[in-house]
Amino acid sequence: MPNRGDKTQQILEYLLGELYKEQSQGEEKGGDSYLQAQDGQYLGRITINQEDNQSIINKYGPFGSKYSKTSIFNKYSPYGSRYGSYSVNNPHCIQPPRLIIKGDFISYITKNRTIRPKIDPYDFIEKTQNDIGGLLGLSAGQNIGNKFGRQDSYIMAADGTFLGELTSNSLDSESVFNEFGKYGSKFSTTSIFNDFSSYGGRFSSLSPFNSFTSTPPKIFINGDFWGYLTVNDFIDGQKLNPNRLKDWLIENRL
Repeated sequence: MPNRGDKTQQILEYLLGELYKEQSQGEEKGGDSYLQAQDGQYLGRITINQEDNQSIINKYGPFGSKYSKTSIFNKYSPYGSRYGSYSVNNPHCIQPPRLIIKGDFISYITKNRTIRPKIDPYDFIEKTQNDIGGLLGLSAGQNIGNKFGRQDSYIMAADGTFLGELTSNSLDSESVFNEFGKYGSKFSTTSIFNDFSSYGGRFSSLSPFNSFTSTPPKIFINGDFWGYLTVNDFIDGQKLNPNRLKDWLIENRL
């Protein structure tokens, strides 16, 4: 028999969602600072005023509530879900929300590592909570990396497959050195340490352990291309031997 309390909560959440939907209509833009989804949905004003009904940091407003359908904080909304078509948290989303400051486009807010310019949603949310002034001080064409220290460092295969975070923290679920994770396990198809995978086998053109490949994985540090992960000494450009990867991460404090 369904729990009456759970059903009541679901009804209340639905009613709240509908109320927030009504409140999200008729917003003003112009030279404002705000977040906007690529389907045209306004996602909240960037302002230090937490009581502003349009503010993205108003937890009771249509853009800051975790129950609102127009909030990036709602993990079930199209804009906050891991699978949402316009979501900040979907690592495969190719149409993430746009950050506008004083009428100018600044960056995309996204988990998708291939999109530029980008701000990780973790960093964006941290800024909205602790440094709104820093967000409002951003300008078009500015090097976003100088303002946001937490930019991803990772390995990417030549076919575009993500191969793990570059961190020596073996407890990180996405770390290339997490032996139980999808990027560090020797049994995972997306691990460079699986001798039989496309990304770890020494005869695969996508593997860093193939001495003859011209398409080894790429290394990105703080979101920028650094070089190649490969045992092929004849590859042009900067490169790192995969057998030295962990020592190199520790040396560089990653």
